[in-house]
Amino acid sequence: MTRPRMDQVYTTLARWTYTALFYVAVPLILVNLLRRGRRQPAYLHRFGERFGWCRPGLMPAPVWLHAVSVGEVEAAAPLIRQLIGRYGTAPILVTCGTPTGSERIRDLFGDSVEHCYLPYDLPTSVDRFLARKQPQRAIIIEAELWPNLYAACHRRRVPLILVNARMSPGSFRAWSRVPRLARVMLGRITRILAQHPDDAARFVALGAPAERVRPSGNIKFDRELPPDLQAKTTTLREAVDWPQSAPPTLIAASVHPGEWPMVLEAFRTLRNGFATARLVLVPRHPERFRAAREAAEAEGWTVRSRSQSSGPASYDVLIGDTMGELMAMFGLGQIALVGGSLVPIGGHNVLEPAALGMPVLFGPHRQSFRAAGDALVEAGGGWEIHDASTLAAQITKLWTNTETARAAGAAAREVVRRNQGAVTRAVAAVDAIEVV
Repeated sequence: MTRPRMDQVYTTLARWTYTALFYVAVPLILVNLLRRGRRQPAYLHRFGERFGWCRPGLMPAPVWLHAVSVGEVEAAAPLIRQLIGRYGTAPILVTCGTPTGSERIRDLFGDSVEHCYLPYDLPTSVDRFLARKQPQRAIIIEAELWPNLYAACHRRRVPLILVNARMSPGSFRAWSRVPRLARVMLGRITRILAQHPDDAARFVALGAPAERVRPSGNIKFDRELPPDLQAKTTTLREAVDWPQSAPPTLIAASVHPGEWPMVLEAFRTLRNGFATARLVLVPRHPERFRAAREAAEAEGWTVRSRSQSSGPASYDVLIGDTMGELMAMFGLGQIALVGGSLVPIGGHNVLEPAALGMPVLFGPHRQSFRAAGDALVEAGGGWEIHDASTLAAQITKLWTNTETARAAGAAAREVVRRNQGAVTRAVAAVDAIEVV
C-alpha cells in the first residue's frame, strides 16, 4: 500500500476514533450541561442548537463567524461590524458556545445578525447545522479546531479562515500526538491569520500549508471604546455611591476562585498603607458572583454588589456582578489586575484596561496573551506578578508615585495604538475568498 493511501487510512481511522469517543462522551456532556444549568439556567435553554437543530436561514448566510464566548465576542466585535456593512445582502451568522457569549452577541448586535449556538463536533450535528444555515464563508476566532466541522466545511466547499489564530505550546504538543489528523484538518483551512509569528510557526509545523499561514496581529488591539463609556462610568459611580474623592482602587478583572485569596490578601496589605483604598472584584463567570462576595465578607470586609439597588454607602469591596459593564468599571480605578493568569487558566484580555490608559498587572500563566503581555512589560505599561506580596508591592509603588503610574498608563495605551490593524487585514482576507 502506498504512503498516501496509508496516510488516508490512518487519518480516517483517527477521525472515526475521535468521533466514536465524542459520541460515547455525549451522556457526560449532557450531565455537565444539567450541572451548569443548576447554577446558570440559561445552559438549559435552546438545547437543540447544541445538536444542530437551529432555525433554518431564509437565505444562505454570506458570512458565518464563530466566537466561543464573551472574550472572543468582544474581540471580534469590530470585525463583525465591518462584515455587517460589507455583506449586507443577508444577515451574517454569529455563533458561540456559552450563554454569556450569546447574551453579549444580542446586546451588541440585536437583530442585525443571525445567531445560534455552534453544535457539538458530531458529524450529524454539524451537517444539520451547515445544511440549515448554508454559510458561504466561515470565520473561526482564535483556537477552535474541530475535525468533523472542518471536514464538513471542506465537503460542502465552504471556505474557512482562522482569524486571531492561536496555537499554544500545550495545544501544539497535544495535536502533535495525532500528526496526520492535524495535517489533514489544517490542510482544509483556506487561510490562517495567526496572532504572532510563533503561533504561525506552530501551525506550519503541524502541517498547515506554509503559503496559507501568516502572522497578522491580534484583533484585540482593535477593540473599539464605546462612545458613551464615560457616561456609563458616571452612571455607575452614582449607582454604587462611589466617592467623589477617587480613592486608590484596584480593579481585579475576570478573576477565578483560586485567585481571590491572593487578591484579598494583597488588598489587606494595601489597606495598611492606604486607609481609603478600595477593591473592585469582578469574577469571570456569573455563577461565581455569590462565592466572590462570600469570600470577601469572610475576610471581614464591608461588601457591596453592583446589582444591588441599594447598599452600604461606605464599603471596602465592590463585587462586579453584572454583565457587559467591565469597561465602565475600569473607570473606577487606577490599576487593573487581569485574572486567569495567577492560576493555570491562560489569562484574559489585558488590552481592555491598556486601551483606557491603565497600568496592567497579570500573573505568570498568560499563554493566551503572551505577546501582548510581553509588549506591555517591555514598554513599561505592564508587570508580571506572582503572588499576593508582589501584587501589593507593585501597586504600592504605583499609588505612591502618581507620575510613574501616569507614564505607565500612557505607555500601555501606546502599545495598543501601535499594534492596531489586524481587523483590516482580516477583512481583506475575507474579501479575497472566491465563493463557489
